[in-house]
Amino acid sequence: MNAILSSLQVAVFTPKQALTIKSFGFDIKVLLATEPTRGAISVILACLVAGSANAQEAGAISSPALSRCAGKVGAETRAADPAFVSLGLDGMPWLTIERLDDTVGSQPISATVTGTGYWRRRDGTAVPFRFKCVLDFSGEALMFHASPLMRKLGDDLAPAIIVEGAVTYREKMALPKGVELQVQLLDVSKSPVGEVLAEQVVRSGWRVPIPFALHLPKEPSLAGRKLVVTARLVLAHKVLFQLKEPRAVSGDDLHQLLTLTLDNV
Repeated sequence: MNAILSSLQVAVFTPKQALTIKSFGFDIKVLLATEPTRGAISVILACLVAGSANAQEAGAISSPALSRCAGKVGAETRAADPAFVSLGLDGMPWLTIERLDDTVGSQPISATVTGTGYWRRRDGTAVPFRFKCVLDFSGEALMFHASPLMRKLGDDLAPAIIVEGAVTYREKMALPKGVELQVQLLDVSKSPVGEVLAEQVVRSGWRVPIPFALHLPKEPSLAGRKLVVTARLVLAHKVLFQLKEPRAVSGDDLHQLLTLTLDNV
């Protein structure tokens, strides 16, 4: 055994040499060792590129799992009520993704996604809820369950600053089915890419303007931060409309409605 180990050569690979594959709805970087190793098992090194606190691109949500769950509940809500107004799911920092290797009935599942969101009624009021979404190994949402908050029993959301607004777009056209609004509040004081402070995906009944409500935790101090909002309308990973430039947000903006007008891409 020692003779075999002593004859093995060490090869060093950099992340740039890694192959990208998509599994479970996430990007995975894989380094493959293909040289013969005298019967020893070839080693596969992989690292999951998970959503981080930095935006991957302007306006892109931190995890595709959130979008998959929004698509699932959006389709189910639309089928039950074709005239529904909108629903939103909160992303960072309110989202939790737990990796699993389990089954629901006969369906294998890879992850559960838990978080908060809301349904918006026709009269403009919102009904907050907690949700749990189950993903299969291809990253598709198998199940979505939401429970309205039981505020009379002390069940409520964590204290937050709510940044509310509405999105419209310049071109006069009907939005196609499946369009999703993605909104983020970023701190760009240290990097132009920005740190994600709050985000939300919204599925609507194609009524314009489309409302949103970002929940910013009260704990972190905003002193020294440079806040901006980004927004875009996406269909199957394709951006249809987006803000030309991130919209700067001042302290006064945190207490009034923001109006965002998107341009055609």
